[in-house]
Amino acid sequence: MTGRAIHVLGAGPAGAAASLLLASWGHPVRLFAKTATAHPLAVSLPPSCGKLFEVLGVSDAVERRGFLRSTGNTVWWGSETARVESFGEPHRGWHVEVQQLSAVLMDRAVASGVAVVTSAPDDGGVMTIDCTGRAGVLAKAHDVREPVQGPRTIALVGEWRRDERWPIPDDTHTLIESYDAGWAWSVPIAAGRRHISTMIDPQRSQLHRGGSAKEVYLAEIRKTRVFRSLTETATLIDGPWGWDASPYHSRSYSGDNWLLAGDAGSFIDPLSSAGVKKALASAWLAAIVVNTCVTTPAMRSHALAFFSRREREIASHHDRESKRFLTHAASQHPYPFWAERVDAAPNDDATAIRRAFARLKESDALQSIKGPNARLEPAPCIRGRQIVLEPHLTGPLEGAPIRYVAGVDVVALVDLAPQEHSVPRLYETYCRVHGTTRLDDFLTALSTAFANGWLVSE
Repeated sequence: MTGRAIHVLGAGPAGAAASLLLASWGHPVRLFAKTATAHPLAVSLPPSCGKLFEVLGVSDAVERRGFLRSTGNTVWWGSETARVESFGEPHRGWHVEVQQLSAVLMDRAVASGVAVVTSAPDDGGVMTIDCTGRAGVLAKAHDVREPVQGPRTIALVGEWRRDERWPIPDDTHTLIESYDAGWAWSVPIAAGRRHISTMIDPQRSQLHRGGSAKEVYLAEIRKTRVFRSLTETATLIDGPWGWDASPYHSRSYSGDNWLLAGDAGSFIDPLSSAGVKKALASAWLAAIVVNTCVTTPAMRSHALAFFSRREREIASHHDRESKRFLTHAASQHPYPFWAERVDAAPNDDATAIRRAFARLKESDALQSIKGPNARLEPAPCIRGRQIVLEPHLTGPLEGAPIRYVAGVDVVALVDLAPQEHSVPRLYETYCRVHGTTRLDDFLTALSTAFANGWLVSE
Protein backbone atom coordinates (compact mmCIF):
# COMPACT_ATOMS: atom_id res chain seq x y z
CA MET A 1 0.00 0.00 0.00
CA THR A 2 2.83 2.40 0.82
CA GLY A 3 6.33 2.86 -0.59
CA ARG A 4 8.11 3.68 2.68
CA ALA A 5 7.90 1.14 5.45
CA ILE A 6 6.11 1.58 8.74
CA HIS A 7 8.63 1.28 11.57
CA VAL A 8 7.93 -0.64 14.76
CA LEU A 9 10.46 -0.43 17.60
CA GLY A 10 10.59 -3.41 19.95
CA ALA A 11 9.80 -7.12 19.53
CA GLY A 12 7.80 -7.77 22.68
CA PRO A 13 4.09 -8.67 22.56
CA ALA A 14 3.04 -5.14 21.54
CA GLY A 15 5.64 -4.72 18.79
CA ALA A 16 5.08 -8.20 17.37
CA ALA A 17 1.29 -7.76 17.41
CA ALA A 18 1.30 -4.31 15.76
CA SER A 19 3.74 -5.48 13.07
CA LEU A 20 1.75 -8.62 12.38
CA LEU A 21 -1.51 -6.73 11.86
CA LEU A 22 -0.06 -4.01 9.64
CA ALA A 23 1.80 -6.50 7.45
CA SER A 24 -1.28 -8.70 7.12
CA TRP A 25 -3.17 -5.60 5.91
CA GLY A 26 -0.65 -5.11 3.10
CA HIS A 27 1.75 -2.54 4.57
CA PRO A 28 5.54 -2.88 4.37
CA VAL A 29 6.78 -3.09 7.97
CA ARG A 30 10.27 -2.99 9.45
CA LEU A 31 10.52 -4.19 13.03
CA PHE A 32 13.62 -3.14 14.94
CA ALA A 33 14.50 -5.75 17.56
CA LYS A 34 17.31 -6.13 20.04
CA THR A 35 18.54 -9.48 21.29
CA ALA A 36 16.49 -10.42 24.35
CA THR A 37 18.61 -10.41 27.52
CA ALA A 38 15.93 -10.19 30.22
CA HIS A 39 15.15 -13.10 32.52
CA PRO A 40 11.90 -14.94 31.77
CA LEU A 41 8.78 -13.51 33.36
CA ALA A 42 5.61 -15.57 33.70
CA VAL A 43 2.27 -13.78 33.61
CA SER A 44 -1.39 -14.74 33.59
CA LEU A 45 -3.72 -13.81 30.75
CA PRO A 46 -7.50 -13.75 31.27
CA PRO A 47 -9.89 -15.65 28.96
CA SER A 48 -10.79 -12.34 27.25
CA CYS A 49 -7.35 -12.41 25.59
CA GLY A 50 -8.81 -15.09 23.35
CA LYS A 51 -10.59 -12.36 21.36
CA LEU A 52 -7.29 -10.57 20.81
CA PHE A 53 -5.64 -13.81 19.67
CA GLU A 54 -8.49 -14.23 17.15
CA VAL A 55 -8.03 -10.68 15.83
CA LEU A 56 -4.30 -11.29 15.51
CA GLY A 57 -4.89 -14.62 13.78
CA VAL A 58 -2.74 -16.55 16.26
CA SER A 59 -5.33 -18.63 18.13
CA ASP A 60 -4.14 -21.87 16.54
CA ALA A 61 -0.48 -21.01 17.09
CA VAL A 62 -1.11 -20.23 20.77
CA GLU A 63 -2.97 -23.53 21.10
CA ARG A 64 -0.11 -25.46 19.47
CA ARG A 65 2.44 -23.80 21.76
CA GLY A 66 0.76 -25.56 24.66
CA PHE A 67 0.74 -22.78 27.25
CA LEU A 68 -0.66 -23.84 30.61
CA ARG A 69 -4.34 -23.02 30.99
CA SER A 70 -5.84 -21.35 34.04
CA THR A 71 -9.29 -21.67 35.63
CA GLY A 72 -9.04 -18.57 37.83
CA ASN A 73 -7.37 -16.98 40.86
CA THR A 74 -7.04 -17.75 44.56
CA VAL A 75 -6.62 -14.58 46.60
CA TRP A 76 -5.77 -13.73 50.21
CA TRP A 77 -6.20 -9.96 50.03
CA GLY A 78 -6.50 -8.23 53.36
CA SER A 79 -7.83 -11.49 54.79
CA GLU A 80 -6.57 -14.87 55.96
CA THR A 81 -9.53 -16.50 54.23
CA ALA A 82 -8.99 -17.52 50.63
CA ARG A 83 -11.25 -15.98 48.00
CA VAL A 84 -11.53 -18.27 44.98
CA GLU A 85 -12.27 -16.42 41.74
CA SER A 86 -13.22 -18.87 39.01
CA PHE A 87 -13.45 -17.85 35.36
CA GLY A 88 -16.45 -20.17 35.07
CA GLU A 89 -16.94 -23.03 32.66
CA PRO A 90 -15.86 -23.37 29.91
CA HIS A 91 -13.59 -20.33 30.10
CA ARG A 92 -9.84 -20.70 30.54
CA GLY A 93 -6.99 -18.22 30.75
CA TRP A 94 -3.31 -18.78 29.96
CA HIS A 95 -0.07 -18.80 31.94
CA VAL A 96 2.73 -17.69 29.62
CA GLU A 97 6.32 -16.57 29.77
CA VAL A 98 6.30 -13.21 28.01
CA GLN A 99 9.26 -14.05 25.75
CA GLN A 100 7.56 -17.25 24.58
CA LEU A 101 4.35 -15.41 23.72
CA SER A 102 6.40 -12.81 21.85
CA ALA A 103 8.07 -15.62 19.88
CA VAL A 104 4.69 -17.01 18.79
CA LEU A 105 3.61 -13.56 17.60
CA MET A 106 6.95 -12.89 15.91
CA ASP A 107 6.78 -16.13 13.94
CA ARG A 108 3.41 -15.11 12.54
CA ALA A 109 4.63 -11.54 11.91
CA VAL A 110 7.59 -12.78 9.86
CA ALA A 111 5.31 -15.15 7.95
CA SER A 112 3.11 -12.12 7.16
CA GLY A 113 6.06 -10.27 5.62
CA VAL A 114 7.51 -8.23 8.48
CA ALA A 115 11.21 -7.45 7.94
CA VAL A 116 13.07 -7.88 11.24
CA VAL A 117 16.31 -5.91 11.63
CA THR A 118 18.63 -5.33 14.57
CA SER A 119 20.30 -2.11 13.44
CA ALA A 120 18.98 1.33 14.40
CA PRO A 121 16.47 2.96 12.02
CA ASP A 122 18.25 4.84 9.22
CA ASP A 123 15.21 6.89 8.26
CA GLY A 124 11.97 8.02 9.85
CA GLY A 125 9.68 5.63 8.06
CA VAL A 126 6.19 6.64 7.03
CA MET A 127 5.17 6.32 10.72
CA THR A 128 6.81 4.81 13.80
CA ILE A 129 5.23 2.87 16.66
CA ASP A 130 7.31 2.75 19.83
CA CYS A 131 6.82 -0.63 21.53
CA THR A 132 10.06 -0.60 23.52
CA GLY A 133 8.36 -0.89 26.91
CA ARG A 134 9.99 0.76 29.90
CA ALA A 135 12.97 1.76 27.71
CA GLY A 136 10.55 4.09 25.88
CA VAL A 137 12.86 5.17 23.06
CA LEU A 138 10.47 7.70 21.52
CA ALA A 139 8.70 8.47 24.80
CA LYS A 140 11.98 9.70 26.22
CA ALA A 141 13.11 11.34 22.98
CA HIS A 142 9.94 13.46 22.95
CA ASP A 143 10.07 13.97 26.73
CA VAL A 144 6.42 13.00 27.30
CA ARG A 145 6.76 10.39 30.04
CA GLU A 146 6.09 11.19 33.70
CA PRO A 147 6.02 8.91 36.77
CA VAL A 148 2.87 8.33 38.75
CA GLN A 149 3.19 10.13 42.08
CA GLY A 150 4.11 7.80 44.90
CA PRO A 151 6.86 5.44 46.08
CA ARG A 152 8.66 3.04 43.76
CA THR A 153 7.81 -0.65 43.62
CA ILE A 154 10.29 -3.41 42.79
CA ALA A 155 9.28 -6.95 41.83
CA LEU A 156 11.63 -9.73 42.91
CA VAL A 157 10.87 -12.93 40.99
CA GLY A 158 12.17 -16.42 41.66
CA GLU A 159 11.48 -19.85 40.19
CA TRP A 160 10.51 -22.57 42.67
CA ARG A 161 10.16 -26.33 42.29
CA ARG A 162 8.20 -28.79 44.36
CA ASP A 163 8.48 -32.54 43.77
CA GLU A 164 4.88 -33.11 44.78
CA ARG A 165 1.72 -31.23 43.91
CA TRP A 166 1.51 -27.73 45.38
CA PRO A 167 -0.81 -27.80 48.45
CA ILE A 168 -3.48 -25.51 47.06
CA PRO A 169 -7.06 -26.25 45.95
CA ASP A 170 -6.39 -25.59 42.24
CA ASP A 171 -2.82 -25.67 40.97
CA THR A 172 -3.83 -23.88 37.74
CA HIS A 173 -4.70 -20.71 39.67
CA THR A 174 -2.77 -17.50 40.00
CA LEU A 175 -2.11 -16.95 43.71
CA ILE A 176 -2.14 -13.49 45.31
CA GLU A 177 -1.50 -12.55 48.94
CA SER A 178 -1.21 -9.19 50.66
CA TYR A 179 0.88 -8.80 53.79
CA ASP A 180 2.05 -5.94 55.99
CA ALA A 181 5.11 -4.95 53.94
CA GLY A 182 3.85 -5.63 50.41
CA TRP A 183 2.16 -8.29 48.34
CA ALA A 184 3.13 -11.49 46.56
CA TRP A 185 1.82 -13.44 43.59
CA SER A 186 2.58 -16.68 41.81
CA VAL A 187 1.81 -18.39 38.51
CA PRO A 188 2.64 -21.96 37.43
CA ILE A 189 5.05 -22.43 34.52
CA ALA A 190 5.23 -26.25 34.40
CA ALA A 191 4.33 -29.27 36.48
CA GLY A 192 5.70 -28.67 39.98
CA ARG A 193 7.25 -25.30 39.04
CA ARG A 194 6.07 -21.79 39.80
CA HIS A 195 7.29 -18.24 39.55
CA ILE A 196 6.78 -16.46 42.88
CA SER A 197 7.08 -12.68 43.01
CA THR A 198 7.22 -10.25 45.91
CA MET A 199 6.33 -6.59 45.36
CA ILE A 200 8.34 -4.40 47.70
CA ASP A 201 9.30 -0.79 48.36
CA PRO A 202 13.08 -0.62 47.77
CA GLN A 203 13.41 2.34 50.13
CA ARG A 204 11.95 0.31 52.99
CA SER A 205 13.98 -2.82 52.43
CA GLN A 206 17.61 -3.87 52.67
CA LEU A 207 17.88 -3.30 48.89
CA HIS A 208 18.30 0.39 49.68
CA ARG A 209 21.11 -0.47 52.09
CA GLY A 210 22.99 -2.71 49.68
CA GLY A 211 21.52 -6.03 50.81
CA SER A 212 21.57 -8.94 48.39
CA ALA A 213 18.45 -9.47 46.31
CA LYS A 214 18.21 -13.10 47.39
CA GLU A 215 18.36 -12.27 51.09
CA VAL A 216 15.75 -9.54 50.70
CA TYR A 217 13.52 -11.81 48.59
CA LEU A 218 13.58 -14.69 51.07
CA ALA A 219 13.07 -12.29 53.98
CA GLU A 220 9.95 -10.90 52.25
CA ILE A 221 8.52 -14.38 51.69
CA ARG A 222 9.02 -15.11 55.40
CA LYS A 223 6.79 -12.10 56.16
CA THR A 224 3.87 -13.70 54.29
CA ARG A 225 1.61 -16.41 55.64
CA VAL A 226 0.49 -18.47 52.61
CA PHE A 227 3.64 -18.13 50.50
CA ARG A 228 5.87 -18.87 53.50
CA SER A 229 3.98 -22.14 53.98
CA LEU A 230 4.15 -23.01 50.27
CA THR A 231 7.90 -22.45 49.98
CA GLU A 232 8.83 -24.36 53.14
CA THR A 233 8.58 -27.60 51.16
CA ALA A 234 9.83 -26.17 47.84
CA THR A 235 13.25 -25.31 46.42
CA LEU A 236 14.32 -21.99 44.89
CA ILE A 237 16.01 -23.15 41.67
CA ASP A 238 16.59 -19.81 39.92
CA GLY A 239 16.58 -16.14 40.75
CA PRO A 240 15.48 -13.89 42.13
CA TRP A 241 15.48 -11.34 39.33
CA GLY A 242 14.54 -7.73 39.88
CA TRP A 243 12.03 -5.73 37.87
CA ASP A 244 11.05 -2.09 38.22
CA ALA A 245 7.27 -2.22 38.65
CA SER A 246 6.72 1.49 39.32
CA PRO A 247 3.84 2.92 37.25
CA TYR A 248 4.22 5.82 34.81
CA HIS A 249 2.07 7.58 32.21
CA SER A 250 2.68 9.89 29.26
CA ARG A 251 1.37 13.39 28.69
CA SER A 252 0.75 12.42 25.08
CA TYR A 253 0.73 9.01 23.42
CA SER A 254 1.09 10.20 19.84
CA GLY A 255 2.69 12.88 17.68
CA ASP A 256 2.59 13.79 14.01
CA ASN A 257 4.26 10.56 12.88
CA TRP A 258 4.71 8.45 16.03
CA LEU A 259 2.72 6.52 18.63
CA LEU A 260 3.56 4.96 22.00
CA ALA A 261 2.00 1.51 22.35
CA GLY A 262 1.89 -0.79 25.35
CA ASP A 263 4.36 -0.14 28.15
CA ALA A 264 6.19 2.45 26.05
CA GLY A 265 3.34 4.85 26.81
CA SER A 266 2.20 3.75 30.25
CA PHE A 267 3.03 1.08 32.80
CA ILE A 268 0.12 0.11 35.01
CA ASP A 269 0.32 -1.26 38.52
CA PRO A 270 0.88 -5.05 38.36
CA LEU A 271 -2.09 -5.34 40.73
CA SER A 272 -4.31 -5.10 37.66
CA SER A 273 -2.85 -8.35 36.22
CA ALA A 274 -3.61 -6.79 32.84
CA GLY A 275 -0.23 -5.62 31.57
CA VAL A 276 0.15 -8.02 28.62
CA LYS A 277 -3.52 -7.80 27.66
CA LYS A 278 -3.24 -4.00 27.72
CA ALA A 279 -0.12 -4.21 25.52
CA LEU A 280 -1.88 -6.39 22.92
CA ALA A 281 -4.97 -4.16 22.88
CA SER A 282 -2.78 -1.07 22.58
CA ALA A 283 -0.91 -2.63 19.65
CA TRP A 284 -4.21 -3.47 17.93
CA LEU A 285 -5.40 0.13 18.31
CA ALA A 286 -2.03 1.52 17.18
CA ALA A 287 -2.19 -0.61 14.02
CA ILE A 288 -5.69 0.67 13.23
CA VAL A 289 -4.62 4.27 13.78
CA VAL A 290 -1.51 3.93 11.59
CA ASN A 291 -3.53 2.17 8.88
CA THR A 292 -6.00 5.08 8.98
CA CYS A 293 -3.25 7.71 8.81
CA VAL A 294 -1.63 6.03 5.80
CA THR A 295 -4.75 5.18 3.83
CA THR A 296 -7.00 8.12 4.79
CA PRO A 297 -4.77 11.17 5.41
CA ALA A 298 -7.79 13.42 6.03
CA MET A 299 -8.46 11.44 9.22
CA ARG A 300 -4.88 11.66 10.48
CA SER A 301 -5.34 14.27 13.22
CA HIS A 302 -8.60 12.65 14.40
CA ALA A 303 -7.00 9.19 14.53
CA LEU A 304 -3.91 10.31 16.44
CA ALA A 305 -5.96 12.29 18.96
CA PHE A 306 -8.28 9.31 19.41
CA PHE A 307 -5.32 7.02 20.14
CA SER A 308 -3.81 9.37 22.70
CA ARG A 309 -7.14 9.87 24.46
CA ARG A 310 -7.96 6.16 24.56
CA GLU A 311 -4.52 5.21 25.93
CA ARG A 312 -4.88 7.86 28.62
CA GLU A 313 -8.36 6.63 29.53
CA ILE A 314 -7.20 3.01 29.76
CA ALA A 315 -4.27 3.93 32.00
CA SER A 316 -6.58 5.99 34.23
CA HIS A 317 -9.06 3.11 34.44
CA HIS A 318 -6.38 0.71 35.64
CA ASP A 319 -5.12 3.32 38.11
CA ARG A 320 -8.57 3.56 39.66
CA GLU A 321 -8.87 -0.22 39.88
CA SER A 322 -5.47 -0.52 41.54
CA LYS A 323 -6.30 2.25 44.03
CA ARG A 324 -9.43 0.35 44.99
CA PHE A 325 -7.43 -2.78 45.83
CA LEU A 326 -4.71 -0.77 47.56
CA THR A 327 -7.25 1.06 49.70
CA HIS A 328 -8.85 -2.20 50.80
CA ALA A 329 -5.48 -3.71 51.71
CA ALA A 330 -4.49 -0.54 53.60
CA SER A 331 -7.57 -0.90 55.79
CA GLN A 332 -6.34 -4.34 56.86
CA HIS A 333 -2.58 -3.66 56.88
CA PRO A 334 -1.98 -0.32 58.67
CA TYR A 335 1.64 -0.11 57.55
CA PRO A 336 3.63 2.46 55.52
CA PHE A 337 3.85 0.33 52.33
CA TRP A 338 0.06 0.58 51.95
CA ALA A 339 -0.58 4.02 53.47
CA GLU A 340 1.78 5.66 50.96
CA ARG A 341 0.03 4.06 47.97
CA VAL A 342 -3.65 4.70 48.63
CA ASP A 343 -5.85 7.48 47.39
CA ALA A 344 -9.14 7.38 49.21
CA ALA A 345 -10.63 10.37 47.40
CA PRO A 346 -14.16 9.51 46.21
CA ASN A 347 -14.83 9.17 42.53
CA ASP A 348 -17.80 11.47 42.02
CA ASP A 349 -18.52 10.09 38.55
CA ALA A 350 -18.66 6.54 39.88
CA THR A 351 -20.87 7.67 42.75
CA ALA A 352 -23.36 9.27 40.34
CA ILE A 353 -23.47 6.09 38.24
CA ARG A 354 -24.00 3.92 41.32
CA ARG A 355 -26.90 6.15 42.40
CA ALA A 356 -28.47 5.85 38.96
CA PHE A 357 -28.10 2.08 39.14
CA ALA A 358 -29.74 2.00 42.58
CA ARG A 359 -32.72 3.95 41.24
CA LEU A 360 -33.06 1.50 38.35
CA LYS A 361 -33.16 -1.44 40.77
CA GLU A 362 -35.83 0.27 42.88
CA SER A 363 -38.10 1.03 39.91
CA ASP A 364 -40.85 -1.41 38.96
CA ALA A 365 -40.94 -0.12 35.41
CA LEU A 366 -38.72 1.73 32.98
CA GLN A 367 -40.34 4.88 31.61
CA SER A 368 -37.74 7.12 30.05
CA ILE A 369 -37.31 9.79 27.45
CA LYS A 370 -34.25 11.43 25.96
CA GLY A 371 -32.87 14.01 28.35
CA PRO A 372 -31.65 17.52 27.63
CA ASN A 373 -28.05 16.30 27.72
CA ALA A 374 -28.54 13.82 24.86
CA ARG A 375 -26.63 15.98 22.40
CA LEU A 376 -24.84 14.38 19.47
CA GLU A 377 -21.63 15.48 17.81
CA PRO A 378 -19.26 13.73 15.40
CA ALA A 379 -16.22 12.11 17.00
CA PRO A 380 -13.73 9.36 16.10
CA CYS A 381 -14.46 5.68 16.69
CA ILE A 382 -13.27 2.33 15.33
CA ARG A 383 -14.92 0.66 12.37
CA GLY A 384 -13.03 -2.40 11.17
CA ARG A 385 -9.46 -1.31 10.39
CA GLN A 386 -10.27 2.40 10.27
CA ILE A 387 -10.92 5.35 12.55
CA VAL A 388 -14.08 7.12 11.32
CA LEU A 389 -16.27 9.98 12.49
CA GLU A 390 -19.68 8.98 13.87
CA PRO A 391 -22.25 10.58 16.20
CA HIS A 392 -21.27 10.51 19.90
CA LEU A 393 -23.01 11.70 23.05
CA THR A 394 -21.67 14.40 25.32
CA GLY A 395 -22.39 14.62 29.03
CA PRO A 396 -21.31 16.21 32.29
CA LEU A 397 -19.49 13.09 33.53
CA GLU A 398 -17.49 12.54 30.36
CA GLY A 399 -14.31 14.33 29.42
CA ALA A 400 -14.92 13.72 25.73
CA PRO A 401 -17.77 12.67 23.43
CA ILE A 402 -18.58 9.01 24.01
CA ARG A 403 -20.11 6.25 21.89
CA TYR A 404 -19.47 3.09 23.92
CA VAL A 405 -19.70 2.32 27.64
CA ALA A 406 -18.54 -1.17 28.68
CA GLY A 407 -18.81 -2.17 25.02
CA VAL A 408 -22.44 -1.02 24.75
CA ASP A 409 -23.39 1.49 22.03
CA VAL A 410 -24.97 4.22 24.16
CA VAL A 411 -26.19 6.18 21.14
CA ALA A 412 -28.25 3.16 20.10
CA LEU A 413 -29.26 2.50 23.72
CA VAL A 414 -30.60 6.03 24.21
CA ASP A 415 -32.62 5.68 21.02
CA LEU A 416 -34.11 2.34 22.09
CA ALA A 417 -34.84 3.05 25.76
CA PRO A 418 -38.01 5.20 25.33
CA GLN A 419 -39.59 2.38 23.29
CA GLU A 420 -39.41 -0.20 26.10
CA HIS A 421 -41.02 -0.13 29.56
CA SER A 422 -38.85 -2.58 31.48
CA VAL A 423 -35.13 -3.18 31.78
CA PRO A 424 -35.39 -6.88 30.76
CA ARG A 425 -37.31 -5.95 27.62
CA LEU A 426 -34.83 -3.21 26.75
CA TYR A 427 -31.94 -5.63 27.27
CA GLU A 428 -33.54 -8.24 25.01
CA THR A 429 -34.24 -5.68 22.30
CA TYR A 430 -30.73 -4.24 22.42
CA CYS A 431 -29.13 -7.69 22.16
CA ARG A 432 -31.41 -8.67 19.29
CA VAL A 433 -30.71 -5.51 17.29
CA HIS A 434 -27.09 -4.74 18.19
CA GLY A 435 -25.63 -8.06 19.28
CA THR A 436 -25.35 -9.92 22.56
CA THR A 437 -23.67 -8.16 25.45
CA ARG A 438 -23.22 -9.10 29.09
CA LEU A 439 -26.04 -8.02 31.38
CA ASP A 440 -23.70 -6.32 33.86
CA ASP A 441 -22.12 -4.29 31.02
CA PHE A 442 -25.56 -3.36 29.75
CA LEU A 443 -26.66 -2.18 33.20
CA THR A 444 -23.47 -0.14 33.56
CA ALA A 445 -24.18 1.59 30.23
CA LEU A 446 -27.83 2.20 31.12
CA SER A 447 -26.90 3.63 34.52
CA THR A 448 -24.31 5.86 32.85
CA ALA A 449 -26.97 7.12 30.43
CA PHE A 450 -29.19 8.20 33.33
CA ALA A 451 -26.28 9.62 35.33
CA ASN A 452 -25.27 11.81 32.36
CA GLY A 453 -28.82 12.95 31.69
CA TRP A 454 -28.92 11.29 28.26
CA LEU A 455 -32.03 9.54 29.59
CA VAL A 456 -34.45 10.89 32.20
CA SER A 457 -37.49 9.34 33.84
CA GLU A 458 -40.69 10.33 32.10
